[in-house]
Amino acid sequence: MMKNAYGLLGKNLSHSFSKSFFNEKFQKEQINAIYRNYELSDLSNLRSTIEKHSLKGMNVTVPYKELVLNYVDEVDRACEMVGSTNTLVPSYKNNKLVSIKAYNTDTFGFHQSIKPFLKSHHEKALILGTGGAAKATAYVLKTLNIDVNFISRKINHNSKNIFHWKDLNEHMVFHHKFIINTTPVGMYPNDDETFSFPYHALTKKHFVYDLIYNPKQTIFLRKSMENKAFTKNGYDMLIHQAEKAWQIWNSSND
Repeated sequence: MMKNAYGLLGKNLSHSFSKSFFNEKFQKEQINAIYRNYELSDLSNLRSTIEKHSLKGMNVTVPYKELVLNYVDEVDRACEMVGSTNTLVPSYKNNKLVSIKAYNTDTFGFHQSIKPFLKSHHEKALILGTGGAAKATAYVLKTLNIDVNFISRKINHNSKNIFHWKDLNEHMVFHHKFIINTTPVGMYPNDDETFSFPYHALTKKHFVYDLIYNPKQTIFLRKSMENKAFTKNGYDMLIHQAEKAWQIWNSSND
C-alpha cells in the first residue's frame, strides 16, 4: 500500500523540526505515511512539486511563509489577518491538483502554549520583531484583549505602536509584563548571538517568551530568568501547531 506523502517547504531544512516530528509520529502511531523536506529555490515550482509527489499536506517555514500566499487559491481567516501561512492543503481531482488552501496554525500553537501561564497583570505585551512570526503573535494577543507594542530595527513614523530598538528602555520593559522574542537572534547555530536588553527592569511578574526552541534556553531566556522573570521557549508552540496541521490535513482528506 502506497504511503501518504507530506512535506515541509522552505530553505536550509537540515535541522528542521517537522520532518523528525512527523516521521516519529507516523512510526509510533503506525500511520502509513512519510514526511520529506522540499527545499525549493523557486516557488513557481510549488504546484508541480505537490502534484508530482501527490502531497496530502505541506508545512511552510522561512523564507516562504508570506511569499507562498501568492501561489495558493484560498486562505483561512488567520492567514488573511496575519499575512502568512505555515500549513497548506492541496485538493485533487482525478489525480490532478486543482487547488491549494493555506492555513495558519502558528496562531493556534502560540495561543495553546501561553494559555496556562497568562495572568491578569499580563495586559500589555512587547513583541521583539515585526516579521511574520510577530504578526501571528500579535493576532493572538489582540484576540485576548492584550495591548501590543513592537520593537523594530526599522524606524516607522506612521505607527504609534512600533518603536525602534534604540528606544527600548527600562521604563518600557517594566510596563510590559509579557515580552515575546520573535526574532531569530540566539537561534542554533548562532547560540552566542544576543541583543541589548534592560534585563534589570524585569520582575517576577514578567512572562518572557522566546519563539526559539533550539537551543532550549537562549541567552535572552537565561538572562531573563536570572532577573526573576518566568520564561518559556517555543517548543510547545511547535508541537501544538504541528498537531493542528495534522488535524486539518486529515479532516480535509476525509
